[in-house]
Amino acid sequence: MSSDLNPVNEILNEISNELNNQITLGKNMDKKIEPNMLWKQSGILMDIISTSKISEESKIMLQKFAQTLQEGMDAKSLRYEKQDLERILSNLKN
Repeated sequence: MSSDLNPVNEILNEISNELNNQITLGKNMDKKIEPNMLWKQSGILMDIISTSKISEESKIMLQKFAQTLQEGMDAKSLRYEKQDLERILSNLKN
């Protein structure tokens, strides 16, 4: 794996952990989803993408993902984001 992907993978792992946390919160009816950390992490991802030397195709894919994290969130959309993230991680490994 390229050293250019290390910061990308680090933030994607953090996002994955936060998605898991928020999905768990969403299952508990007494708790509301708190997307603030995901918004912050998506901003960090955008910063990393802009300075990374990854392929243009990977940049576009990651930018789209980061943008969807900044949109409104609910429990259902979090599960879709988690699936998207798994697909992205798989694509980056190839």
